Amino acid sequence: MIRLTGGSNLYRMVKDFALTELEPQQSSGLRLPADCLDSWKDIANYFGRVVRTVQLWEKREGLPIHRHFHKQLGSVFAFRSELDAWRSQASIGSGEPQAEAAAAPSKTPKPIQGHKVLRVQPLPKKFMSHHQSFCDAIMAKTILALEQVNPGQLIIDSSQPALRADSQNLPQGISEGCASDYVLNWDVQEDGGGLRLNVELVSSENEAVVWSHLFPCQLSDSDEKCDYWADQIVQCVWLTIISSPASCPAVKRREKPGAREAYLKGRYFWNQRSKEGLRKALQFFEASVQENPDFALGYSGIADSLTLLSFYEIVTPSEAMPVARRAALRAIELDPDSAETHASLADILFHFDRDWQGADCEYRRAIQCNPGYALAYHWYANLLAVKGLHEAAHIAIMHALEIDPVSPISLVWAGVTSHLAHQFDEAIDQYEKALDLDPHFIWTHMYLAQALEQKGHFKGAIREFETAIRLAGGSNCVLAMEAHAYAIAGDKTSARQILSRLKSSTNRKCMPSYDIAAVYAALGESRQMGVWLNRACDERNMKVFTLISDPRFDRLRDHPEFKEVVDLAGLTQYNQTPSSPLLLRERNF
Repeated sequence: MIRLTGGSNLYRMVKDFALTELEPQQSSGLRLPADCLDSWKDIANYFGRVVRTVQLWEKREGLPIHRHFHKQLGSVFAFRSELDAWRSQASIGSGEPQAEAAAAPSKTPKPIQGHKVLRVQPLPKKFMSHHQSFCDAIMAKTILALEQVNPGQLIIDSSQPALRADSQNLPQGISEGCASDYVLNWDVQEDGGGLRLNVELVSSENEAVVWSHLFPCQLSDSDEKCDYWADQIVQCVWLTIISSPASCPAVKRREKPGAREAYLKGRYFWNQRSKEGLRKALQFFEASVQENPDFALGYSGIADSLTLLSFYEIVTPSEAMPVARRAALRAIELDPDSAETHASLADILFHFDRDWQGADCEYRRAIQCNPGYALAYHWYANLLAVKGLHEAAHIAIMHALEIDPVSPISLVWAGVTSHLAHQFDEAIDQYEKALDLDPHFIWTHMYLAQALEQKGHFKGAIREFETAIRLAGGSNCVLAMEAHAYAIAGDKTSARQILSRLKSSTNRKCMPSYDIAAVYAALGESRQMGVWLNRACDERNMKVFTLISDPRFDRLRDHPEFKEVVDLAGLTQYNQTPSSPLLLRERNF
């Protein structure tokens, strides 16, 4: 186990890197690159527009804006190079708007080369007559969100002008009778006291169904829930049409051979996801930027290494993540069109800053830069799962596996995505595939143990936890997960003994607070669960993002301590979908 003291080589590595490679850093906060505009006013002045205009461009046209989280507030910044690239593609009006309503650019800008046309079909009238209000709400929200998701690349042609945001403002060459690349069909069926919304995406070229899904709805669903269903549909359509790995070739760049070689060695060790592997990866990434100080991928690798060191609770987030953020920003400054650099920043915004709107934009930007970059889909699946968009998360992680079908970590995360959707049999199937590729991969055994636990196979779960601990050379977070398995199996004595060991650990700075909270949830101690969840939030523990989907907390979701932490973590708006309760199974420990 690594000790975060001055004597730790890895600790010194993080600290020394923070003090040398990414300095100077102002004591008052983050030092942004020279290419940055660091306020809404500066960004607006760059375009010669008012602030309201560029804010609407971000919301409706995908203007690339980044956010930096500090304390309870956030500040915005943008790179001139990204703004110029966006402006070259977007269709921006020439006159200054006279009112806020006119400030936004057209929702359907002039198509650029390679655009896709999606025709959204109306629901059959027999359904509309019975459930008019509900169907109108779902369709209107879906069409509006589709119009905003990728202006200039995804053109929406609705055959219902009343539902279109601006029925007179179709793009040049697009009309209600035009040919489309895809058709979005709808169907609604009554199902007891609710409805089943069936959505399918059909290719116009061969009339093949490229995606379909059945969404269970209730007529009493709130306006926020309609937003949720619309978001589900839009994410799935976007991932299927725009971000398919085959949609565009990867960009080839010229780099110094020595820097490139060091970077590739770093990625080799980074993919091992072990403490020693991440230490070696950080050394090689640092060597790559020493060889070539303008090598963006080297800085991206540094950011990703520090992110995983924090995620696996080897180094505290407060120590590693500010350094990771500076590395990611430097990478984007050097190469704003690199998928790797945007994915690095996205994961920092997601896990550490909890700026999920900014993270969503960065993940999308990464995928658009290179739809063949598997890690962008892998990490984006995390964000989609957090928001309860489990079907979209499944599509994203399957894209990652389409690109790299022999990646153990992608297979593991396909299992995690199913696990968070409470589909434990599917999760176990993915973990077993990962074990076939690498039977010694630590995290496969850890996540397999959690799935077996949810199935009630407690002996198997304990065995897998022990294997993971052995392969990791000791791991407090896995040990805490094992304590949860003992608790849920009814062996509370063993669970409490492990808790005592964890609390007496000499490494007090890297306590697995989130997993300890899960143990107290299994023991039925809601107060202690709340104490440790609050601590996890304060520490910016990177597992907190799974809170609303983690089945270990299912039985205490209605407790005020749980709801308080959900609100503190900024998850309330995503807590729309009920999780399957963890059933009290016959104990066969």
